[in-house]
Amino acid sequence: MTATMSIAAPRAATKTRLVTHIAAFVALCTVVGGCVGDGDNSRPSNQTTGTLVGAALGGTVGGLAFGSVGGAVGGTLVGALAGNLVGRALDEQERRRLAEATQKAYTSDTDEATVYTVPPPKNASSSAPPPPPTVVAAKPVGPRTSRPDGGTCRPIELTATKNGQTTRETTTFCQAAGSNELKPVSV
Repeated sequence: MTATMSIAAPRAATKTRLVTHIAAFVALCTVVGGCVGDGDNSRPSNQTTGTLVGAALGGTVGGLAFGSVGGAVGGTLVGALAGNLVGRALDEQERRRLAEATQKAYTSDTDEATVYTVPPPKNASSSAPPPPPTVVAAKPVGPRTSRPDGGTCRPIELTATKNGQTTRETTTFCQAAGSNELKPVSV
């Protein structure tokens, strides 16, 4: 019984130290996140915030799950990557406007782009200037083609400019016969 207690005490102390280190890391990430701005804007970007929050949560979960510094470091790296990708993505309103632009481009008789400007969300608690609006566009880059099943397909170039970064991708969308729903397909 005495031997069991003497082994359990160092393990508890090690776990307490690990939890303390993880808590300090989370606090450091919070402080750094408050100091990292997006260009002239004193507020961090969604991508920066996602990276820091993902790193903090991943490090905490990894450290507690594996009970080691290696687990905390691995969790931090995975969490930072996941948070970065989530923060960079378009928000719901931007995705909805891009879907509307895609639908219009698909049915268009011309090769003109359908462009929407999505204003940034209002943040009443911040005195910093808002980020620039997001611009989404969809442009037909080829004619509609018929499929043997009665459906049609058309390649559409999708463009999104958010926080000064432009992403462009050409995707073929298909519509089943009798349906209004567009589905992207691999070519």
